[in-house]
Amino acid sequence: MSKQAWCHAIGVQSWRFAMATPLMLAALAAPAWAADTIRVGYAAQSPSFIAPVDAAQEQGYFAKAGLDVVPTTFGGGPKLAAAMIAGASDIGLATGTDFSFLVKGAPEIAVGLLVDQPFSIGVSVIDPAIKTPDDLKGRKVGVTSTGSYTYWFASELPHFLHWPAGATTTPVSVGGALSGQLAALTTGQIDAMVSDVTLGLTLQHEQRGHLLMNCADVVRDVVTSVIFAHTDMVKEHPDQLRRFVAALMQGVAYLRTHREDQIRLVTKETGLAPEIMGQYVDITNPGWSKTGKITPQQLAGTAPVLVQAGLLPTVPDLKPFYTEAFLPK
Repeated sequence: MSKQAWCHAIGVQSWRFAMATPLMLAALAAPAWAADTIRVGYAAQSPSFIAPVDAAQEQGYFAKAGLDVVPTTFGGGPKLAAAMIAGASDIGLATGTDFSFLVKGAPEIAVGLLVDQPFSIGVSVIDPAIKTPDDLKGRKVGVTSTGSYTYWFASELPHFLHWPAGATTTPVSVGGALSGQLAALTTGQIDAMVSDVTLGLTLQHEQRGHLLMNCADVVRDVVTSVIFAHTDMVKEHPDQLRRFVAALMQGVAYLRTHREDQIRLVTKETGLAPEIMGQYVDITNPGWSKTGKITPQQLAGTAPVLVQAGLLPTVPDLKPFYTEAFLPK
């Protein structure tokens, strides 16, 4: 090769390398794959929904699964269901009463369970004359909203406590905000409140009232915190859904075995004193599901709740609205 040809060849190769180098560096700097985005909706600002997601985020379970989880809190089950119907949310974390939306045609299916028993729901009071649950006969009992899990529990208290015929409570909707519930109790608008046990624990901490009873004392085989998935996720992105559920259940398992971290997370979520949330964790920790499975007994027990809460006219068969196909094996 002549000197001129050799120089020309070297020049061409140098030019090619110079042009290729930025592309090579960009390829090395870019991630091997982009994380799949999953939009998660919370029916309420409840630790039962939020803490598992926060734990999975902090411990990197979602990241390891190749997921970018974007959570949003909605003001109740109906608003979350509307978001799911509109395609604005891929996953909904809500109570078992939201099965009513599925029965009515919402494009969702239950794919797992976060909590086995309703340890996080209780009855709180200020009136010192109310010493036992039987003292609630004829009383006005606050609930978060008509048709909610709390409404159902307040309505069914006479049945749970085996009161004689004619002995009832009067459910009164006061909303889901802790401040509004405290105000309703303080002003005498209601005599008791069915809501998150943090209300009663807060009253005890401030020496203004107490937690009268826990719903788990009398309720069995009724699902409370459920993982609902949009049917588009099931049909079009089953692998993403399977990865999400597995990572979320890792978050649940982490909470169950790491008390101090759980206290830190729920304290951050609620803004309440760590002393209060320490008690909360001790009360609710036994309720976290170990398998994520909804048992046939729980499905059967939840179905009549939808009628008793005034959400459906007849008791449905909930089996078609649940699948275990996306739970970890």
